[in-house]
Amino acid sequence: MTTTAPTEQSQTTAETRPVTLQMAELVLKTGRFEEMHAWYSHLLGHGPFFERTPDPDAPPRPAGMPERAVDVRLAFFTVHDNGHPWSQVLALFGIDSLTGVDPAGPGLHHFQFGVGSLEDLIAQYEHMRAGGAIPHRTANHGQATSIYFRDPDGNVIEFSCSNFPTAEEEIAFMSSDAFAANPSGLELDAAAFAQRFHSGEPRESLLSLEPQP
Repeated sequence: MTTTAPTEQSQTTAETRPVTLQMAELVLKTGRFEEMHAWYSHLLGHGPFFERTPDPDAPPRPAGMPERAVDVRLAFFTVHDNGHPWSQVLALFGIDSLTGVDPAGPGLHHFQFGVGSLEDLIAQYEHMRAGGAIPHRTANHGQATSIYFRDPDGNVIEFSCSNFPTAEEEIAFMSSDAFAANPSGLELDAAAFAQRFHSGEPRESLLSLEPQP
């Protein structure tokens, strides 16, 4: 991290305070609206709470104006409702001109859905597998265990659960030399990991960072 000398502006903003924030909305733009709509409906277990198709007779978007909700086909899905105004929403913006665009360029790397337990993580993996989705990566990162999928556009979606019962224990592990040396953790095979879970293997063994024989 680079440290710079304080400026008049930074001295002024230092007198302000940040407000409490929560990640409230994630919007993906896609040229595969129908595929993405079906994929995320399966992932979440429900369809969108709001959909709209733009009026074909509406005036064109002003030059230089980025896509607005009124200009695109859209769908809004509830991810989690913490009570107003703390809802979490995932939205799709259908933009036909994006079809065939390589998603590997600058922009989104991946996003994560947290789940409450290892049991929920395995259940979500099996739910995705039942819909035909195969994970491209599974890993025990040490502080958490994660299973990663790609959606129809190639975006990476991570499902993750904490390996520790408290935030303090998780943070303590992330402050350790072991985590600093290897924050990626241990790569796993999702199907084999699920089978080990269902066989009743103890949690301590399941979450060990020692490679399986």
